[in-house]
Amino acid sequence: MRILKPFFRYALYFIALLVAIFTLGVMWPLKNVEPIHTTTPIVINDVSIVDVQEGTLIPHQSVLIADQHIISIGQAHTLAIPETALQVDGRNRFLIPSLWDMHTHIYKVTPLLDMPLYISYGVTNVRDLTSCPKQGDPFLPCPEDLKQWSQLATEHKLVGPRIQGTTSWMLNGSGIHNQIKDLPDFFGAADAQQARNFVRYYKGKVDAIKVYDHISRDAYFAVADEAKKLGMDVIGHRPLAVSAIEAATHQKSIEHARFILHESFSGSTELRSAAEKGEWKEDRQRMLDEHDPALANEIFTAMKDAGTWYVPTHLTRRVDAYGEEPLILEDPLLRYLHPLMKWQWLEDVNKTIDEDPSPQARQTYREFYKKGLELTGAAHKAGVKILAGTDYIVAGATVHDELQQLVQAGLSPAEALKAATLSPAEYFSLTQDYGQVKEGLKADLVLLNKNPLDDIRNSASIESVIFNGNFYDRHKLDNIESIVEQRTRSWTIGCKILWEFIKNPGGY
Repeated sequence: MRILKPFFRYALYFIALLVAIFTLGVMWPLKNVEPIHTTTPIVINDVSIVDVQEGTLIPHQSVLIADQHIISIGQAHTLAIPETALQVDGRNRFLIPSLWDMHTHIYKVTPLLDMPLYISYGVTNVRDLTSCPKQGDPFLPCPEDLKQWSQLATEHKLVGPRIQGTTSWMLNGSGIHNQIKDLPDFFGAADAQQARNFVRYYKGKVDAIKVYDHISRDAYFAVADEAKKLGMDVIGHRPLAVSAIEAATHQKSIEHARFILHESFSGSTELRSAAEKGEWKEDRQRMLDEHDPALANEIFTAMKDAGTWYVPTHLTRRVDAYGEEPLILEDPLLRYLHPLMKWQWLEDVNKTIDEDPSPQARQTYREFYKKGLELTGAAHKAGVKILAGTDYIVAGATVHDELQQLVQAGLSPAEALKAATLSPAEYFSLTQDYGQVKEGLKADLVLLNKNPLDDIRNSASIESVIFNGNFYDRHKLDNIESIVEQRTRSWTIGCKILWEFIKNPGGY
């Protein structure tokens, strides 16, 4: 007993020390990324403007910016430039409208981690595709959080993008109650009435209802009908029990290229029936071997006729295909991930590989990914409207990678740029504010050192970014990236992330 008493005493000391360190980590202030607030006019001199509508260059232009807008564009001698204007050298440089990520996931901790990277990589508007299932969620922000962050960004109080539109929690069938506790029964959408209740629950809270893989046919059509009545969009996955043509009729956007392969082989109808019975099994090799271009063309025609937007997110399929290789595991952009976020991401990557790690299965995944690229090119040629969205783990930076994927798929560099600039503005009916370098529009611009129309990789040759009329030069952008990297190595960030879960232990 005499031996045990000192042991327990030292154990208590050790536990108290850990609690003290953890508390310190939770309370420790972060090194802030300070927003820029440019109060003077800005003039970019003698720059080549990239016309994303026409896919051409307009050389030797000067662009005057004031009051958060593009005031005038023309030859320098034709512009009335204030003496106080900040002069920016545009010689041998290229000006594009800022970029959008039309399929991103912003987490509760994103403002603590990599949110500033959106601005650093020229992404000033995003569409976030998941909000919290209930208040107090430790991982996902609620619509009001997203709206607040967006407002703070435009008020020069937070470095981050505007978050355009808000989306419901994903509607994915009854399994949700096994994952998250204390949700209303209708979150499982067990029948059409529950599905309608789900939509009504989100009335006034979000702009769009997100459907996912395992929602039933009856529930899906009830969602589509109720959302239409309430003036809400339906977006997200093509539910497995619903045909792509049916989804094209009812959804504003369909995400992820794989749905075309699922729906364009001889077993598509049989597979949908199996999904309705809970017996879905994705035989990727059969989908490749029995792919029918005629069925794919029917899908493209339906999407074109309905005006349905297509967000292929090829980066996600590339991870499926090459998840065990240096291309993915040694991606330099992973330097921006905190170890806890990287661990979660790797868990998803390894889960896909572990389903069948055989060389044959891994090769099939690669062919599946490449076929998806091919079908995106075919969809584009058929007139389907394409949006650039990443569905990827690193904020902002990977939009440039997705642009490269779109060019690999067969889009020209100009067409890929349009999918990340003008097309998103069209999606949100915001072309009066965003999407082009044009007089009267918001001053959201990216100045490049190389011509992106020659090589889409040049979209990443960023010299400066203007967000909402605020000028971020290369020095400031480097500083943003440096601070984000420092945060990834901060033990205090880990404490703050864990504290969110401790505050809500019964949620999951």
